[in-house]
Amino acid sequence: MQQPLSYVGRITHRADGEARRVAILEATLRLIIREGVRGVRHRAVATEAQVPLASTTYYFKDIKDLISDALTYFAEKTLWMNNTLEGKSFQLLEVLKADSELMPLDNIAVHLTEFLCEHIQTQVSHKDDRILELAFHEEALRNPALAEAIQLLDNGFIRTIEQFFTALGSSSANADAHQLLGLIRWVEYQSLISGNLDSDFLKQTVGACIDKILRAIK
Repeated sequence: MQQPLSYVGRITHRADGEARRVAILEATLRLIIREGVRGVRHRAVATEAQVPLASTTYYFKDIKDLISDALTYFAEKTLWMNNTLEGKSFQLLEVLKADSELMPLDNIAVHLTEFLCEHIQTQVSHKDDRILELAFHEEALRNPALAEAIQLLDNGFIRTIEQFFTALGSSSANADAHQLLGLIRWVEYQSLISGNLDSDFLKQTVGACIDKILRAIK
């Protein structure tokens, strides 16, 4: 389960105020996609959101608070995708465990590889979301508060993968989880900057990683 984050900017309980705050956060995400985090300035956000400049400074006095809340808003928007992935992965796990006595290792590897390749292809198809993830991770190198939020999110992903491999019987599930998440993000990044996701390369790369992990478990 993804770790929930907290908003740090001003919160309003009025419908019109909440709508304006959301418009500001949406505008911030669009600016980050187009220009990177360095493009996020109060005036630029106000222009993009079509709200008065005073509105952005009312909700977010510090630009770092605005960037942090944009991450939280983005995480909430994409939470359903992460929950869907988690649910599908543990459904697959139940199938694999039920057939573990009969299913050869190679067949388990094939199922996991196909599952992960499909996930990566879906991730790459949402290019703007991947750009936002990379931008927030890069900005976290300069923003300690954002780094803490990023670590909470990443640790949530790691725990989910770790639980999966623990259930499969891995004695090094944490290391397996870090290895697999690192590979997924590297393949996603390479695919985005090249503008191409070669299906054969994807299958071979992911398959080799899964095969290595499973053989260590067995």
